[in-house]
Amino acid sequence: MKRVTLVLLSIFSIAALFYAVRLRAAETGFPIYFEDSTLIVTPQIVNRTTYLPLIDIVRHLKLPYTDAVTLETFTIRGPNTRLVLTKNSGLISVNDQIVLMRNPILRENDEWLAPVEFLSQGLARVSGIEFRNRPGTARVFAGNVNSSELVMNAQALGPVTRLTLRSEKPVKLALTREGQRAVFKIDPAPIDPLRERLDPRDRLLRSIAFDDADGLPKLVAETTDLVTDIRVTPAEDNHVYFIDFARTAAITGNAPTAPVVAPPSPGAPAAPPDAGQSVRGIRVIVIDPGHGGTDAGGQSGTTLEKDLTLALARKLKAALQVRLATTVLLTRDSDVELTNEARSAVANNNQADLFISLHIGYSLNKLESGSSVYVMKDDFAANFSPTASRDRLFLPWYLGYRSSRNASQQIARNFQEDLSKALPGWKFPLRSGPIAVLASATMPSVALEIGNLNNPVSSQTLQDPAFQSRVAATIASSIERFAGSHQGASSF
Repeated sequence: MKRVTLVLLSIFSIAALFYAVRLRAAETGFPIYFEDSTLIVTPQIVNRTTYLPLIDIVRHLKLPYTDAVTLETFTIRGPNTRLVLTKNSGLISVNDQIVLMRNPILRENDEWLAPVEFLSQGLARVSGIEFRNRPGTARVFAGNVNSSELVMNAQALGPVTRLTLRSEKPVKLALTREGQRAVFKIDPAPIDPLRERLDPRDRLLRSIAFDDADGLPKLVAETTDLVTDIRVTPAEDNHVYFIDFARTAAITGNAPTAPVVAPPSPGAPAAPPDAGQSVRGIRVIVIDPGHGGTDAGGQSGTTLEKDLTLALARKLKAALQVRLATTVLLTRDSDVELTNEARSAVANNNQADLFISLHIGYSLNKLESGSSVYVMKDDFAANFSPTASRDRLFLPWYLGYRSSRNASQQIARNFQEDLSKALPGWKFPLRSGPIAVLASATMPSVALEIGNLNNPVSSQTLQDPAFQSRVAATIASSIERFAGSHQGASSF
């Protein structure tokens, strides 16, 4: 008897605690996107659960309903369905069949409130409309609403912090600035972001959050007072945007950096060196560590190509900064995934004088070297298919490489000669092919494949930090030799 009493007291205590929590209005609106309209409702929060005003939604759908105050029930009728709700109960009746929800229907201050899950578990049955909501997000998509999925990633790239946006469908961005806040309006709606917020918290960008509380999607970026310029560059027919938050050299105390500009049009000649370019002819170098994120590249046991390329890129960056005292940028400095377009755009947008993409070789023949020095294939345009996938390594879509192909072949020969001498037994044949990451680069550009991950000895050697430093020093020496003779990109 005592145990039963304790159980009952516990139940009453939990119930009392639930109803002791006061309803509070959420700080923003909650959009429900229909095919022909958008309904903005004011949500209420109770026990960390989002509740929506039920009558507003039912009226928008033009469904008949009955609010029985005395019986404390709410009935919604559809063509062939009757849905009955009861105050403060998680049990709903659909044509006299009981459905149990995780959270109860509430009636507070003469207002019926339904948890978000009720839309899919209850209202969909009577309206015939499917409702979709990502857990933890403040929006619902109804019926056949054609939303565009949005992916965003923030990354520090030397003198800029870059926000990369990729939209499932082409969109337009409109930028407005309010002090240290930048607002990017996105058109058209609706937008379905995979992440609601990023918090890079670096020297330039504190946070960026998606907001569509009024039904108009936008990104709100909170910047620091070091940001002096924001550049928005579209790519891939407005499916991708690169947003660069930049600071001046005077603020950072670093050497002058290349301006961030929109990528040149396909096939356009590279920009000529400006007055600030070093006497060696190399001012900005971009190093691309191949693969990253879910794209691990080649693999040998627990050794991943994406990790080796990043380690090698960091060592090469340090070696180049010592040898040439030049600006060196990495397309990625962490384990993130980038498209080929995003990688080459780092070089184009920063008017780089050299672009090097690093990869680790892999051959089914364990005895092969696997190493290669790649440049773009000159007759690529004849076989180009613009409808093909953009994300495969050997499937480019721009022809920017043509403006610098002679210089690319020159630096490739340097790499071939110097690496073959520095690494006896490691062959580095010079090859050409339709390499996607090089296709849109408008400066001398080369892809290096080093070693063979499928060769146990080669794989172990590639993991040796001393060997990585040796490779980086050799590549830096080749670039230094190239810089002494480079007179700018050659034309068609």
